[in-house]
Amino acid sequence: MGAFRSHFLTYILFFALVFQCKPAELSNTCDVRTDGFIYGSLIRFVTGDRSPSCLPSFDFQELWGVFQAPSGDIGVNAMTSYNDQIIIGGNFQLLGPSTGSAAFLQSGDGKVVPSRYCPYLKIVGNTYIAIPDGGGGFYIGGEFFAVQGQERFGVAHILPGCQLDYQFNVPKDNTRIVYSLLLKDDKLYVGGNFTLWGDTTQRYLVRLNRYTGNIDTSFTVQNIDNTVFDLDTDFDSVFVCGEFSQIGGIAKRGIARISSADGAVITSFNTVISTGTCLDLYLGTDSQGSPNLFIVGDFNAPSGNYAFAVYPDGTATGWAPDPNAQVNSVQQYQNKIYLGGSFTTLNGGTPTSYLASVNQNTGTIINNNFGLDAYVASLQVIENTLYLSGQFTTVKGNPRISMAALDLTNETVNGFNPTPEGTISNPGSSFLSAGNGVVFVTFDRSTINVVPRNHFAVIDEYTGAPIEGTPNFDFSIKALHVNGNRLFVGGSFTNVGGQSRNAFAILDLPHYQVSSTNVILSGSPEIRTITSDESKVYAGGISLGTVNGQIRNGVFALNLGDLSLNNWNPDLGVGSSGESILVVNDLVFIGGSFTQVNGVGGYQYFQAVDKLSGTKMDIPSTSNLPGGLVYSLAHANSRIYIGGFFTNITGIGTVNFAAVYDLTSRTYLQPNPVSAENMVNYVAAYPDGNVFYGGSFVNLNGDTRYNSFGVYQTYTNSLSPWNAGINNVVYTSMFKNGSYYLGGIFNVALRRINGGLVRTRLFE
Repeated sequence: MGAFRSHFLTYILFFALVFQCKPAELSNTCDVRTDGFIYGSLIRFVTGDRSPSCLPSFDFQELWGVFQAPSGDIGVNAMTSYNDQIIIGGNFQLLGPSTGSAAFLQSGDGKVVPSRYCPYLKIVGNTYIAIPDGGGGFYIGGEFFAVQGQERFGVAHILPGCQLDYQFNVPKDNTRIVYSLLLKDDKLYVGGNFTLWGDTTQRYLVRLNRYTGNIDTSFTVQNIDNTVFDLDTDFDSVFVCGEFSQIGGIAKRGIARISSADGAVITSFNTVISTGTCLDLYLGTDSQGSPNLFIVGDFNAPSGNYAFAVYPDGTATGWAPDPNAQVNSVQQYQNKIYLGGSFTTLNGGTPTSYLASVNQNTGTIINNNFGLDAYVASLQVIENTLYLSGQFTTVKGNPRISMAALDLTNETVNGFNPTPEGTISNPGSSFLSAGNGVVFVTFDRSTINVVPRNHFAVIDEYTGAPIEGTPNFDFSIKALHVNGNRLFVGGSFTNVGGQSRNAFAILDLPHYQVSSTNVILSGSPEIRTITSDESKVYAGGISLGTVNGQIRNGVFALNLGDLSLNNWNPDLGVGSSGESILVVNDLVFIGGSFTQVNGVGGYQYFQAVDKLSGTKMDIPSTSNLPGGLVYSLAHANSRIYIGGFFTNITGIGTVNFAAVYDLTSRTYLQPNPVSAENMVNYVAAYPDGNVFYGGSFVNLNGDTRYNSFGVYQTYTNSLSPWNAGINNVVYTSMFKNGSYYLGGIFNVALRRINGGLVRTRLFE
């Protein structure tokens, strides 16, 4: 954060000095040669001021993503815009900044440090552990595959200023899971669940050069047979905690001490765990200041189940808290040892729910009244604060979702309230001081600071964050369309903002209030497409039977003037679906699942009708129609781009999941310019010649770079070489102020975590 501010100040000062070669004659804030310009620009940067001004503007958008759903795929199904707002609908219950599984948070309230000061790491995967590097940065470990868009596998180094260290890198391994890190001198010890490391056969525990990430083969732990969960150090040795049953060819379960020189087992350290796993270590002290190694897990040991302590030589102490179930984490503060886990009693039966402080010598309860309603995954003491994570929703009567902090001077809950998207599972989180009132936090979720938004949200274009005061929808949204001061919404919902609306709703802009007009759809339909022309709004979907009491199979239209039902009625037949509606001049093209139009058979999946009455136009003719469902239609340069679930066009032959219909010649393009290996769910065309394809395919035209998404450039008649790095279907897109917005059920895009929503200029 400090480094980023420093770079900005350097830029401003350099800019000012260049123009101050000739002193300004007048004091003018808009004159780049004046102090007023420098200070004004700095204030705009720090405060995020975007008001009209002669001073420079800064783009601070960090687009939030969507998370959590009651069932089905989480994602954005539809998108549109109104003024300086981005409107999204889909299947989600939460919005949050797509930070990835580690974030810099303000210690006072748990809010994410703005990305303009501290760029988000956007880690793809889970981060389980972090340790300080001694110079203001951090080493992180987990089950991740990319950091800030760069490939990193399980281990990475974060420099001061919230930037990835490009010099530190480890061999690629998609199966590696890192649970523990220990920095000792210039060596980084890495423990976890892995069965090889690069070209070596070293497993579960390795030592790396802290600057490069290269493995140090002079350190080898022989014959360790299972996962390492934690590491601690004492002088010239390393304590190893895990799930192993042997190490160095010696039978030792769960806990061992090895030489930090070469990895040899120190056989004189001999504690006995009969069954189970060591999960956490803490090298603390007893009341006399003698070092004690506190050991917790899900094990049975002669000296105490789930938690016991030894001196560094392995001799047992008298510390015996005797929990009745697993202990996940242990920390010390002054004379208290804090335990967190899934236990419900201590000291042989005293009720104690998930968190307690006990005496450092005996393990006798000091405080067991923390009021948690579910287990604790991790604990960390930083100065006078105890940070905790887990599956709880309340601490001492205060609502706290999965993360909280206690002021240890009086053990009260403080204002730290990060609100991650869900529960934190063991091995939990790391909490580390980043200085200046900031903590660095790791977790096994994709976002933090979430806010509730049920299936509908409106995002400020400049900040990327959702606005307040928008209505909730009880079920998912599939279509959005703005016309004038109205927003038309389609989906499978039955209630909008507390009012009954069946699959189709109208919101009045600019305040997103539910319109008094209620279009009555019978049964349980799902509206999947909405568009408009100069006089009508068109809608289509599945299980659509009657609209305002009149039969409308598959599609219908409303008059824009008074929102009454229009006579336009293609009548696609009972059981049909209108998946996509495209208006081109005087024609309305319909794609979907149907085998008739106007009650006449033989018109299947794709057909143009008259925009006034809905009468079929024999475009395309019945001799040239897709052989399966059409999901999406887009228009560009007198051509219609088609996506769906078909593998042939009658009279033409094999055409896989995508086709192009030329309106001038009224024929399908041959050879077919874009072919998919599986379903194409979405097609969109833009004035710059780009046509977007999204779907459940793993390649386009045989090229596996285009997994789920690809861009076809109509001006070069070729697929763009740009690789979006998207891991699931794109369902919607939009172009606004120089950027494309993509929405879908993906959670990775551009090799960064993105919760179903990403902004791009197509060159990242």
